[in-house]
Amino acid sequence: VVSTQSTGYITNNLRMDNFLKVVNELQDVFSTVGVSPDTIKLPQIVVVGSQSAGKSSVLEGVVRRDFLPRGGGIVTRRPLIIQITQDTLTTEAWAFFLHQPDKRYIDFEEVREEIVAETNRLCGESKNILSDPITLKIFSPDLPTLTLVDLPGIVKVPVGDQPEDIEEQTLNLVRTYIENPNSIILAVSPGNVDLANSEALKMARQVDPNGKRTLSVITKCDLMERTTENRLVLEGKSIPVKLGIIGVINRSQAKLDNGQLFIDCLDEEEHFFKTYYSFISGEMGTTYLTKRLCQILMEHVKECLPELILRITEQKVIQQAILESLGPRVDDPHDMLIELLNHFCRAFERNIEGKETIRLSNTDGVSGGRHLFQQFEKTISTDLEHLVLPEDIEAQIEQEILSACGAKPALFTPNSTFENLASNQIRTYVQPVKRAVKKCSETITEIASQLSRKTFKRFPTLKREAHQICLSLILMKTQDVEKFLDNYMSCEISYINTNHKLFTADRKRIEQEAVDEGAELSFEKQNVKRIKGLLNLYSNIIKNQLMDVVPKTVMCFMVYGFKENLRIQGEPPQGAD
Repeated sequence: VVSTQSTGYITNNLRMDNFLKVVNELQDVFSTVGVSPDTIKLPQIVVVGSQSAGKSSVLEGVVRRDFLPRGGGIVTRRPLIIQITQDTLTTEAWAFFLHQPDKRYIDFEEVREEIVAETNRLCGESKNILSDPITLKIFSPDLPTLTLVDLPGIVKVPVGDQPEDIEEQTLNLVRTYIENPNSIILAVSPGNVDLANSEALKMARQVDPNGKRTLSVITKCDLMERTTENRLVLEGKSIPVKLGIIGVINRSQAKLDNGQLFIDCLDEEEHFFKTYYSFISGEMGTTYLTKRLCQILMEHVKECLPELILRITEQKVIQQAILESLGPRVDDPHDMLIELLNHFCRAFERNIEGKETIRLSNTDGVSGGRHLFQQFEKTISTDLEHLVLPEDIEAQIEQEILSACGAKPALFTPNSTFENLASNQIRTYVQPVKRAVKKCSETITEIASQLSRKTFKRFPTLKREAHQICLSLILMKTQDVEKFLDNYMSCEISYINTNHKLFTADRKRIEQEAVDEGAELSFEKQNVKRIKGLLNLYSNIIKNQLMDVVPKTVMCFMVYGFKENLRIQGEPPQGAD
């Protein structure tokens, strides 16, 4: 069942080795489609430890190559799934990434650089972490088939530009992996600190209180004080873990800088344990750790195999039913896409026109178009109608006349008095217009979102893409509406058109009413009444124009413009087959 290679590693028999490859393929599928491996609870070894506990050194010791990013702060910001496959047909180790299946890496320094680049691609340059894993596949003639999951180091206090909730982020991510009852927890703790404060062991106890699936690794053993207490720790008499405790020695920075070979480091590690812990030296060190990991994973997979087969069978039946519910196979994806886009556009148009109805939030089952009309009525019309001249408008008029005349007494009212007051009144209409545009945008977004979910429900990935395209187009069209109306409002504020046909038609009537109502008032007071009446007339004209312009602009840009742009995006470029 088990054979021993010249390297000293324990390798799985052919059947178990093939099964581990199947498990890796399942992990690849889950990573590709964005589904958590927790769906089937695959057996895996999860590496957990606090920041700077030596996780990277442990993993590089197992792989016998420098390939992990190093530096201060959080270096691992995404889960790294390391799938090692023993390949006796190759003479040297090579690797590739699941996100770059066609690129083969021989230089593991380039592997390190790609891990950093792929991390920054999704996480950015900040110190945030993400749950999306990076999958690295390594093939080597002298390594056993093994899968390890490296997680971000646990931190307690944010440093530099780390987010304030970085501890919560890391704990939640680690917990997601180690709560899987089929996962083996490789708890890495530094030996030069009190193990009672080990974050890795603390988290392991929370999900594995009996220590049945926890293997403890004590790093930096050469920095431990050689006391009886520490000897008992390495003997496994202090920490309650069933899978054992293995001590290792990390490579120092000086050794890293000098490029010391792994074989030399392993020889030094073996000599150290034989010198200071001879009674347990056979069960210490990186070489034994790798053997033990292979043994544990093989036994664990055998134990999990019946349940895994059952869960995979159940999932196969469920997914097959889902697949059948999606309908027949699509022979021409491009034609299908065009057909779905046209169907979406027709449904969108019919809903706006009231010929079809989808249930929107906060509505009584009316169509999307009717709800849009209600937004025009409730938001723009009602808000503008409530914006009347302020109560102290007469005092403002008097003040404006005095300011316009300067040091000389006023014989005639300057035109600037009326223009300034009218402009100030029109400025109060800007916010109602913006609110109306926002409400309309929200309504159209909800219509498009519901229709995209309904139209593209058969194709989940396409549904997500279509939803994002709709949101982007609606945002772009909303910005077009806002820009147009901002310019329109600026025109109305900048130029007060006292030659407007409606204004000139009622001007004499307003001025005569002011004289008749203020017959007993002074000329100055009559003039104030006259200007007030003209301001009310002009502001009502502008309000009526806005009640007409805003709906037209929304319909032109945000409704029909959105639909047309969406249709154009689905058309093939000219000259395409």
